[in-house]
Amino acid sequence: MNRTTLTIIMLLSLAITTTRSSAQDTADTKPLQEVVVTGSKQKNKTLSNRGTRILGAISTLTPNKVGYEVGSALSVKHPFEVEEIEFFIISNSIRNVKLQVAIYRDGTFTEVLGHPIVVDIPEGNRQRIVATPAERTLLEPGDYIVAIGFADCDEKTQQQWVNSDQWDGQKRYMMATQQSLQFPLYLKAGQIRSNPDDAFEKSPTNIGLKIKGRVLK
Repeated sequence: MNRTTLTIIMLLSLAITTTRSSAQDTADTKPLQEVVVTGSKQKNKTLSNRGTRILGAISTLTPNKVGYEVGSALSVKHPFEVEEIEFFIISNSIRNVKLQVAIYRDGTFTEVLGHPIVVDIPEGNRQRIVATPAERTLLEPGDYIVAIGFADCDEKTQQQWVNSDQWDGQKRYMMATQQSLQFPLYLKAGQIRSNPDDAFEKSPTNIGLKIKGRVLK
């Protein structure tokens, strides 16, 4: 092989090597797809303390029950991010009802939500209500009470019930059929209290709250 032929072979080899290196550099510098990096695994989950539905049974709130709270006790085993709280209303015949959704630490009754969720409930039947926290809400492992409070309703209607403790059973029943807020009942322990200054007491039933979100591990 003469010197001219050897020179040509070396030049061709260098060109091929340069082309491969350039192609490899181009492949290595392709833009990466956008990814979301999290520090933990996440799993969608529903925390439910509903129990068995009691057919035909209802929990009734009347306009004299403003301040009343009903809820469920929950035990959280892993950090849990609350995304929504769901409950069902059989019927509402009270004007301008406002319900307040709250989460308390069981034992201390400290409010977890920075801004309690207030929900306006229109008059009508069979309403599925979904309440969403205004800010990220993370529950650390521990015990909690999730409660629905009867925050307010039409002022004139409340005045009609001022002396309701003096009514006989017939009048009370008649008024309740005209002005009441009704929830389904489930056979599993719940929590109730008459006003925010009282401690929660156990009840043999609950109104079927669902707490949906993500478990963080």
